Amino acid sequence: MPIQRFDDKTMCSDCLASEKLLTSCYNTAITESASDQLRRDFMAVYQDEQNCLKAVWDVMHSKGWYQLNMASQQEISQLQQLLQQEQMQLQQGGMMGAQMGMAPQVGGGIPQYRV
Repeated sequence: MPIQRFDDKTMCSDCLASEKLLTSCYNTAITESASDQLRRDFMAVYQDEQNCLKAVWDVMHSKGWYQLNMASQQEISQLQQLLQQEQMQLQQGGMMGAQMGMAPQVGGGIPQYRV
């Protein structure tokens, strides 16, 4: 069976996707670390991975393999409205929880409250 060869663009795309996944996983680990030392260690590795991600992205962008599209003013306005709505919902939800004597808990990606 012949060995499949990948071109530079395919390898860079794979590296970029892997770095994105790694940084996401390290972000979760940082958020959920109970130990300050462990959190600092994860943060150091996270920063290294972010630097690698940026280096791969820079190569891809310089070769035209990662194109950016400029957002229209309408798209920017729509996103701003969406974010403002979500912020208001979060603020209202937080106030409601406080009024009911609940403290927010984080776990498993689903907001939980302790009574």
